[in-house]
Amino acid sequence: MTSLNCKPWNSLKAFAALAVLSGVAQVCNPPLSAQSKVESPRSSTVLVGNFTLWSSSSQLLSSLASTFGSSFVAAQLSFSSSGMQITGPTQDFQLTGVQSLVPLSPPFAAETSVTATQGTGDPFQVFLVSADLTQYVTVTGNVGPYLGIWANAPNIGALGTSLGEQFSPPISTAFNTPYQIVINVDAQGAATVRVERSGTALGSLSNLQPGTGPFYLVLGQRIGLAPTGTQAADWSYVRVSTP
Repeated sequence: MTSLNCKPWNSLKAFAALAVLSGVAQVCNPPLSAQSKVESPRSSTVLVGNFTLWSSSSQLLSSLASTFGSSFVAAQLSFSSSGMQITGPTQDFQLTGVQSLVPLSPPFAAETSVTATQGTGDPFQVFLVSADLTQYVTVTGNVGPYLGIWANAPNIGALGTSLGEQFSPPISTAFNTPYQIVINVDAQGAATVRVERSGTALGSLSNLQPGTGPFYLVLGQRIGLAPTGTQAADWSYVRVSTP
């Protein structure tokens, strides 16, 4: 498996620059146009193509919010050496996020590192969802009444009404703590999710049945019925790889 060494992004356009090499898609730093070519550390030429596009406003994001009985609010994005910070929801029943426009077909693994810095509800959520939202796997970091990190899929709970299951062992969400989240979806539509911190496994869940997709990746956050206030999380990187 080949990987690219990508530095932290400094704009949503940079964040959107997904490069593909030997079956690996990874968020890269240089802002690239839709038909840009970049040089990897191995001096292989990579055609970026349509993998450059993400969206902070789409029909899928609006539909996702509606599924949760929430209003979609535009993500407030800021960029630093720590990565990309997402904020947005401040009131009950609000959701925000950024969506990859790249459809992902199994088998693949999606990995991200996220740190909750402020919140009262779900300061970070990772969604892999089909266009019609009937196939999904979600990972939610809750700092409110349902403190912990949860995973959900169709065989566990309904999208929008259930956080799903806690990990084994349960993981308590802490502020200013980076979590590495890895979601593996196989060709048969089964998924496993594991959460790590600094290379140490914190918990995992298997036998999730999201389906065979294709899926879109959403990095988001939400407030359900919880104390109002700012939700904030820093996203350090995203990688999507295939066997």
